[in-house]
Amino acid sequence: MEWLQHVVQDRMMYHLVIAAIIVAAFFFLSGPVKRLLAWIGGKILARTETKLDDLIIEVVRKNVRWLMVVTGLHIAVREIRKGLTAGDVTAQQILDYADAILYIAVVLLMLKIVLGIVHVFITWYLERLSDGASAQLRLTLGPLTTKIMNLVIGMVAIMIILDHFGVNIGSLLVSLGVGSLAVALAAQDTLANMIAGFVLLVDRPFRVGDRIELPSGQVGDVQQIGLRSTRILNFDNNLLIVPNSDLVKGRIINYAYPHNQMRVMLKVAVAYGEDPSEVRSILLALASSHPDLVPDPPPEVFFTAMNDSAIEFTLVARASDFMKRFKAECDLREQVYTTFAEKGIEIPFPQRVVHMKASA
Repeated sequence: MEWLQHVVQDRMMYHLVIAAIIVAAFFFLSGPVKRLLAWIGGKILARTETKLDDLIIEVVRKNVRWLMVVTGLHIAVREIRKGLTAGDVTAQQILDYADAILYIAVVLLMLKIVLGIVHVFITWYLERLSDGASAQLRLTLGPLTTKIMNLVIGMVAIMIILDHFGVNIGSLLVSLGVGSLAVALAAQDTLANMIAGFVLLVDRPFRVGDRIELPSGQVGDVQQIGLRSTRILNFDNNLLIVPNSDLVKGRIINYAYPHNQMRVMLKVAVAYGEDPSEVRSILLALASSHPDLVPDPPPEVFFTAMNDSAIEFTLVARASDFMKRFKAECDLREQVYTTFAEKGIEIPFPQRVVHMKASA
């Protein structure tokens, strides 16, 4: 830079020219840096299995130009200070204001980048955990989680700026803590249900369309998993609205998970004297030919009881879908009744033998 100092004889003008060159250099270098980040995202990060790194690099790439320009301005201000003397009080104050503005600009730019990364991470994570069946919960929980994180990160940025300018943030933190405690106590049930909704999304004990049994014994199909509650349609076509916190704490039976097959059990009683092997053959033939029962595992028949007036057999099979279980059991009962009547197999009813003793 000696040649420039010979050209520009004035000391202050020399440092101003250097500052302008620094700002221009950072501005023009921002283009190659953006292209470099795009190349890294397209050539290197594109080979990874996850898209999260691609999304993060894109957020950084969109803001890198302004970040480099602000950085160049900050270095330029330091360069200009070299040309000032102790008597340039006004110029020193102007540069102090410029430093303060640039510091705020850097914090805001970093805030924008962090918020963008948080947003893409939350969106990616919720999409990774959820599927089309639980999209409603994702669409509800995603924006809410993003807004909460934006609020928290924004407050942290404000406190960093205030602390930089010597503002005591201790009292502010105390006030925020007391306010947060009051809000948490006032809305503890709502917050508990919201947290439970997030737990349901992450843990996924059931999905929309699954048939579940509640701790109270009620059975229904899950219609919607919301932020505060879950809607379940029971067999009476009534909608049960259950708070998410109750579902997280209770023991839930999921008939549709890990697969939709469901056991079918049919108890059949025949009279004493009937051939057990014939009864077993009839039951197995009826179960094997039913279209709603799967061949694997194959149906089985067990001799389960010898009652007062009948012997009992239990047919165990598996329906291809939990929604076909009730119909399959009804069909089998009807077919058993008809077939036993055709084969002459007696279906007994309770009997009692009474002996009359003649009086003396």
